[in-house]
Amino acid sequence: MKSCCPGDYPQFDKLSEETIREKANKLIGWIWESETAIPRNRLFVSDDCMSSIIDLVERRRVYFHVFHGIDMSEWNEAALYCFWIVKLQPFSEVPPPKAKARQANEVNATIAVRLLCRVANNIRGINGKERIERLNLSNLIHSFRYRDMSKESIMAILEVLIEK
Repeated sequence: MKSCCPGDYPQFDKLSEETIREKANKLIGWIWESETAIPRNRLFVSDDCMSSIIDLVERRRVYFHVFHGIDMSEWNEAALYCFWIVKLQPFSEVPPPKAKARQANEVNATIAVRLLCRVANNIRGINGKERIERLNLSNLIHSFRYRDMSKESIMAILEVLIEK
């Protein structure tokens, strides 16, 4: 029998440093498939913000389990990372000398879209499907830049990219 009593549900504690490192390494692997795609030396990342993002994704994992009785899929996890990167903007560009930095919302939107596409292609490869070669990403990047998308819509887009 299910209960509505808060005491019947587990308490979510602060994540351990080991868990944060493990999740951060997984996310880094998704974002930086190759050094040439997004040069790390040209980006600054807020460690506190990334820890918050990891915490928020893990809280959603608990939500899926407690309230839906399911384990969150890898693609839902990636979509949530995209959502929170766009929302909380942990990345900023360190421009080369005498160059103007791009706006943080553009940098974070680009990283989120690349993350979305990389995860979709990784899952497609596991499922024996061809990579998605060309997409018109300008509308998606625009929506991410101006935060027009919900968590659920990003999950739906990623699901379509995987199944396409």
